[in-house]
Amino acid sequence: MRMFRYVSWLYIRHFFLIAFALAFFFAGLDYMQNAGRLNGFNIKILYLFYKGSYALSLLFPIALVLSMIVAKMALIRSNALVSFYALGYSKKEVLRPFIWVSFLLTLLYIALHFTTFVNAELYAKALMQKKQNLTVTRNLFVKYNDSFIYISQLIPSKKEAKDIRIYRMHDGDLVQIIYGKSARFDGGIWRIPEAKIVTKPHVEGLSSEGLRIEYKKDVETLAGFKPKILTSVFEGKRYYTIQDAYDALNLLVSQHLETSKVRSILYYMVVSPFFAMCLVIIFFLSIPPHARSTNLLWVSFVLTGTTLFVWGIVYLLYRISLSGVIVPEFGTVAAVALLGAGALYSYLFRTNR
Repeated sequence: MRMFRYVSWLYIRHFFLIAFALAFFFAGLDYMQNAGRLNGFNIKILYLFYKGSYALSLLFPIALVLSMIVAKMALIRSNALVSFYALGYSKKEVLRPFIWVSFLLTLLYIALHFTTFVNAELYAKALMQKKQNLTVTRNLFVKYNDSFIYISQLIPSKKEAKDIRIYRMHDGDLVQIIYGKSARFDGGIWRIPEAKIVTKPHVEGLSSEGLRIEYKKDVETLAGFKPKILTSVFEGKRYYTIQDAYDALNLLVSQHLETSKVRSILYYMVVSPFFAMCLVIIFFLSIPPHARSTNLLWVSFVLTGTTLFVWGIVYLLYRISLSGVIVPEFGTVAAVALLGAGALYSYLFRTNR
C-alpha cells in the first residue's frame, strides 16, 4: 500500500505540473498574439483563463501520458523502481497505480464535458470580438415532428426567440400557422405571448369555411425543442456538453435525421480520452527498469513523439468522421479499441517477462 501511495502521488504531482504548464504555455503564446485587441485588465485575465481552459481540454490526455513517462524516469533515476522489484513487487503491482490514477483522471476529464468547460474557446472568441451574447442564430428554419419552424433570431443563452413562425402540417398539407413576435423556452415547452393563429380548413368546395384567424395571449407549443440543441445541431457547431450531445442525438433520431456528426462528437468526448490510459500501460512496459542498458533520454524523446503522433491520428479520425467521410464507429472508437487491445495484451503477457 505504501508503494501504491508513493507512486500515485508521484504520478499525480507530475501530471498537474505538466498539464498546467502546457495549458498556460499555449494560452501565453495566443495571448501575446492577441493582447493588443483586448481592452482592460479583467478582460485580459479572463481571456487567458478561457484560452488556458481550452488548451487543457486539448492537452489533458497528452499530459497523462507525458507525466507517466516523467514519473517512471524519476523512479529509475532514484533507483526506486529497482528497489520495488528487489522487494518482491511485480511489474503489475508497480503499474497499477498508474492505471488507477490515469483511469480516475480520465473520468474527471469526461465529467468536465458535462459542464461549460467545453465552451471555453467560444467565451474567448466572444471576449475578442467584444460580444455580449455568445451566439445569436439568425434566420433558422428547421423541421420538428410534423411542423416547420422559422425563427428570425434565436438567443440560446437567454432561451429566447424573436419573430417565430410555426407551420403545422398534416399528411403533407399545411393546416395551421402560428405567428409570434417573441417566444421563450420555459423548461420543457415554448411559450408564445400574444400569438396569432391562422387555421386553414379542409376545402371541399366554394361553400367551405375560409381561413380562421385567432389571437391568444399565451400559446404553449414545441415541447422538448431545446434552444441550445437547435443552434448546435442545425448550425453544425461542435461545442456540446455530453448532455447536449445526448439530447441532440435523441432529437435527430426522433426526426429521422443523420446522426453521424453528433455521434462523432459524443465518441470524441467519452471514448477518445481513454487512448491515454492505453498508452500509459503500453509505454510503461516499453521503458527499461534501469538506465544501464539504454539511453533514457532517447527513449523519452521517442515515446513523447509517439504520444503526439497517436493523439494526432485519433484527432484526425475524429475530424474525418465529423465530416461524414467515414462512419464514427470506424474512426475514434476503432482506434481506441485497437489501443485497448494492445494495452490488454501488454498487461496480461508483457508483465510476466
